Amino acid sequence: MANVSVILKTGGHCIQAAAKSEFRRITLMILESTGDEISPVLAEQIELLTDFLEKSDFGELRSSDERLAGTVESVCILRRDANGNSVIMFDDKD
Repeated sequence: MANVSVILKTGGHCIQAAAKSEFRRITLMILESTGDEISPVLAEQIELLTDFLEKSDFGELRSSDERLAGTVESVCILRRDANGNSVIMFDDKD
C-alpha cells in the first residue's frame, strides 16, 4: 500500500457524510475514466474509504470531536497508519 490519503471536509455535515460524499465522487471519476486501467491512486483511495466506512464507529467518532461531528468546520486527512488501519488527522488553519 502506498502512502495514499483522502481529504475530507466537515462543517455542516459529519465525517461519515464527508466520507460517503468523497466515496461517491471518486467512484464517479473511476466510472467515467476512458482508459482500460483505473488510476492506482484512485483505486487505493476507494479501498481506504471503503475500509473506513465499513470499520469505523461513527457514533464514537462524532462524539469524540466537534470537528468530526461537523459542528466545527475542519479539514480532515484520512490515511493509513503503519499497521494499515485508517486514521484521521486534522489540517486546521487555527
